[in-house]
Amino acid sequence: MEPTETRIERGFGRVLTPLENFIYKQTTAGFLLFIAAFVSMVLANSPWNGLFEAFAAMELGFIAHDFRMVFSLREWTSSGLMALFFFLIGLEIKREILAGKLREMQHVRPILVAAAGGMVVPAALYWMVNGQNDAAHGWAIPMATDTAFAIAALALFAKRASPGIAIFLAALAIFDDIGAILVVAFFYTRQLDTAYLIQAAIALAALSALNILGVRRGWTYAVVGVMLWWFVHQSGVHATVAGLLGALAVPARTQLGQGGFTEKMKAALSVFEQKFDFGRRIIESPEQHSLAMEFERTVKSAVTPLQRWHTLLLTPVGIIVLPLFALLSAGIDLSGESLVELLSSSVTMGVVAGLAIGKPLGIVLFTAIALKLKVGKLPAGMSMAEIVSVGLLSGIGFTMSLFITTLSFQEHPEFIEPAKLGIIAGSLASAIAAWAWTIVIGRRKANRYQENLTIS
Repeated sequence: MEPTETRIERGFGRVLTPLENFIYKQTTAGFLLFIAAFVSMVLANSPWNGLFEAFAAMELGFIAHDFRMVFSLREWTSSGLMALFFFLIGLEIKREILAGKLREMQHVRPILVAAAGGMVVPAALYWMVNGQNDAAHGWAIPMATDTAFAIAALALFAKRASPGIAIFLAALAIFDDIGAILVVAFFYTRQLDTAYLIQAAIALAALSALNILGVRRGWTYAVVGVMLWWFVHQSGVHATVAGLLGALAVPARTQLGQGGFTEKMKAALSVFEQKFDFGRRIIESPEQHSLAMEFERTVKSAVTPLQRWHTLLLTPVGIIVLPLFALLSAGIDLSGESLVELLSSSVTMGVVAGLAIGKPLGIVLFTAIALKLKVGKLPAGMSMAEIVSVGLLSGIGFTMSLFITTLSFQEHPEFIEPAKLGIIAGSLASAIAAWAWTIVIGRRKANRYQENLTIS
């Protein structure tokens, strides 16, 4: 087979491949989130903090006659770019329900119960600490799990864990995300504007109509999706909810089935071989070029828009949107007096208790109850000891917890800094505890394996 790459292209590809592999690794989003949060903390405690805050408050957008869409960079990130994150979550939820982990109800039921425990118990602990003051509005902050951080932590130090732990954690995170979205939609909205809600419903209906009519072009969904986002934003419901709603309307079926795809590819390849000319390149043969384009269209028609757009968005959301949100949101002033004040805050204590204690306690307790009542069973090979690992990892609540913090304390900004410190401290405590517990159960497994070898 004649190669078409030049020596320079092959050399550059060898250099670029490790970078591409790093970018597409599941742990990369968690790593970049950590870097962004660290940089945000450094900037918040540096002489450049004022300049950085001015940068975050810089207004961007456009104005046309009486129409005005202008927001600060921080608002564009939290309401605009994070809508893409919610859209991605919506695509994942839809895919898992239709063809993934959420199809097998015997495994789904205990995970759903565990997720409920992982939301109810942290919220209850936070309420016990702050239920009598104005900080009570932040009850949902310790409910959420940061999927990227939790999966990254699992990949780093849980190599000996059963495959079921990753399945359980990923599905649990999906239910956590659903819970967080519902909380944002129902408990953290401004006064609702009925006219904009009606327009949002019309835009959502238009997206559904595009799906029913078999439209597959991304730009049509993007145009109507932006309209949906604007109407939801203006209605008083937080704009990120538009991301989830838009995902529900994305087509999840292919234009070609397996048989049709195979037949079309074979027919096109047969014609391509007949037109093959060793003396000419494809660029010199319009017929071969048209056939090559037909290959591309055929392949695209055998892939669902849901899968294609999920793959398209996964990397930019993981390496740009989430780190940018963390960079603009995670900074805390840790100067001496400020740190003492933050550490003594009931908000900080409530968030730490919710994440580091409430999450594992709720998940383990509710899972045990579900198994006792025989509402389902754990994934193959998974033990209750590993449920403890899942619970501890779920206490890493960085991105979504920060997001809910900004919504919770819009009228009480004095609670934002203590909540951020609680999120960071609780997430770190959860990660360290998960690491220590994984070492313990790993040694237990190794000892049992050695005992079995000795007996045999």
